[in-house]
Amino acid sequence: MKCAACNNKMTGKKGSIDLRIGGKLYFVKNVTHEECAVCGEKVLSPEISQKLFEKIRSKQFVEETFKLPVLDCAYA
Repeated sequence: MKCAACNNKMTGKKGSIDLRIGGKLYFVKNVTHEECAVCGEKVLSPEISQKLFEKIRSKQFVEETFKLPVLDCAYA
């Protein structure tokens, strides 16, 4: 598969991704996806995407609190 962002080759990976759906951020662990080594673009298969959307729709997830670094670009 070619990357839609930079047209380089994507490779299969298993790891974590973040999804933004309906203004909410979801962190997905241990998911199989394609990833571009050049630009970092990540793509899910239609089947996995559908399963994730079904889990989100039926609230089959655990809410956890993460500590994230936050940058303020007001002075950049």
